[in-house]
Amino acid sequence: MIKSILQLLRRDVTRGVFGTILLKVGSGALAFALFSLAARTMSPDGFGIFATWLSIAQIASVVGLVGQESLLVRFLNEYQVDNRPDLTKGVLLSSLKISAVAMVIAIGAVALVAKMRGDWWLLILAVSAYTAVNAGLMLGSQVARSLVSILMGEGNREFFWRVSVVLFLLVVMTGHRLLDPAELIAVMTIAMSVGLGAQIVAVARALPDFRGTAATSETSRWRSSALHFWVASILEAANQYFDVILVYWMLDPTTAGIYFAASRLANIFAMLSAALYSFGARRLPSLYFSKNHQEFERTLRLMAEVTALSVVGGLLLIWIGGPHLLNLFGPHFAAQHWVLIVLAIGTAFQAAGGPSAAILQLTGHERIYVPVVAANVALRLIGFLVLIPWLGVLGAAISATVSLALATIALNILCRRRTGVDPSILTLLRFSAWKRGPYRVRAAEPGE
Repeated sequence: MIKSILQLLRRDVTRGVFGTILLKVGSGALAFALFSLAARTMSPDGFGIFATWLSIAQIASVVGLVGQESLLVRFLNEYQVDNRPDLTKGVLLSSLKISAVAMVIAIGAVALVAKMRGDWWLLILAVSAYTAVNAGLMLGSQVARSLVSILMGEGNREFFWRVSVVLFLLVVMTGHRLLDPAELIAVMTIAMSVGLGAQIVAVARALPDFRGTAATSETSRWRSSALHFWVASILEAANQYFDVILVYWMLDPTTAGIYFAASRLANIFAMLSAALYSFGARRLPSLYFSKNHQEFERTLRLMAEVTALSVVGGLLLIWIGGPHLLNLFGPHFAAQHWVLIVLAIGTAFQAAGGPSAAILQLTGHERIYVPVVAANVALRLIGFLVLIPWLGVLGAAISATVSLALATIALNILCRRRTGVDPSILTLLRFSAWKRGPYRVRAAEPGE
């Protein structure tokens, strides 16, 4: 077994996957440190308010990008393989213009809601600035990941800026001062701005000289794809952040903070899914558009092997060390171990399902992806309305896990039927299928 694991680690794709996972795990560890320190430097209600407004800002960032971050992943790789600098320039300019206008509208809506609630002007300003910078990082990371490296894209989006914020919180904690939510959001925004600046410089250096290239457009293709990507992105953001807002609305700020902490810990598996997506989004599109089916299938299988090892290790960590991890947020968090376990089961199930969503969107089947995610959100909302009055925060966790598991199953069935690819860890059990012959990735037919 040890020999097999060592052989697995020597493979180039495996090293790439593990490197991306380590980056995500490091980012997750810093996020955990950030949120646990924030919980200890704020009042229970203050941390709940911070978590709720952070969730609102994340959703607003996704809404304001209008699907352009996913659109760039889809078309930058295609145009690079086809050697079309004119279309590369066109899609970059188009995405920047559209997202800039839409973000102004989204930020205005967030500020208006905050003002109607009677929130302090400093909180409104901090949340608005955070929304804008976060959206810039989300868009910039997609471009940097495609043109520069995963480290430049994901590192500046999720890793480097958190180091300075964690150091700031450590200083605050040693001074025994309570933070206001607006103060922490402002500090996070400043730190993220540095990372955004680094991305802009790196991308500008990596781009070819477009001065002599006339930008051309495929407006109808871009508009159609962007609409589906936008709806999917909003639904995915709702899956990840809307829970905290609902718990805040149906229960209280303190409970919202508890649910936020438990969901961030359970996101150890969501980090795995995000790492696989980040690696796949950089490697799989070029293999797909260059029709390198053998390497495409080899990459998927090695991703499944890494996923299986990570899911088992993560579940053991949550089961054994969960109470100790929750206690780092504060004594009243540690009593919610079962909430953490239930949430972790759902995110582990999603991670084990593999990058089915990415494959469906990559091969042109994004239209069937959107209804599944929409059904997931609707089912989760119904579960919240039914279970929270009965079971409290545990009911919210059960609803989230059940809806996530059903959506994962549906996406994997659709992925196998529409593309011929099984991206889940179950593919490791089908030795005979791989011996008989590799899968063949099938793109969407016109009108499908």
